[in-house]
Amino acid sequence: MISNLLIVVIGQVGCLTLLVIMASVFGGLWLDKIFGTKPVITLVLLFAGIPLSVLLMLYASRKSLARWKEKYEAEEKDILI
Repeated sequence: MISNLLIVVIGQVGCLTLLVIMASVFGGLWLDKIFGTKPVITLVLLFAGIPLSVLLMLYASRKSLARWKEKYEAEEKDILI
């Protein structure tokens, strides 16, 4: 049960991190092309993506853990009754 939860959390965190990195790179390259500031905006967006990625990881982990705790407590309540 716990290993399944861990796999789900790791998958969510990995996808969110990949999404943030891809958006930073492609958005930065596009903006750099428009404004003619070759690596500047891309680097700024990548560095800004680091704390965003960490916050999204924490949010996804907490949400998954809360869901797992709720399910675990419901199962335990059914066992006691």
